[in-house]
Amino acid sequence: MKKIFLPLLLVFLFSALLLADDIYIPPEQLPKNALSFIQKYFPDVNILYAEMDKKDYEVRLANGVEIEFLRNGELKEIEGNYVAIPFEILSEPVANTVRRTYPNTVITKIKVKWNLYEVKLNNMMKLYIDANGQLLGQKFDD
Repeated sequence: MKKIFLPLLLVFLFSALLLADDIYIPPEQLPKNALSFIQKYFPDVNILYAEMDKKDYEVRLANGVEIEFLRNGELKEIEGNYVAIPFEILSEPVANTVRRTYPNTVITKIKVKWNLYEVKLNNMMKLYIDANGQLLGQKFDD
């Protein structure tokens, strides 16, 4: 019985590790462009943790900001969690559209999907803007 139990236990543990979705990694193992993004826009904020799964990297900063990067290190999503997200993260045409549409607001979330930016503001509006700065739509998002 003991001869069968140990191999079965090892197989079970090994398969559980293979199926695990999130693996915590040292921040140094993030792609270089993801690290430079964090250093550029949040220079004085420590990385609390970084985790990797099959599709992307997730990073949580000490100020509460959560960032998702694609496997190649490109920005996928950033959520401020009550911290203002810098306008400089957006391309100039997209940032200008946000400023022009709602001039006295703060960005709380950015989601990038191919040629589309989904930008959530502190007034609970969600803007849909293409890479050229064209406002495609907006909605109230509580």
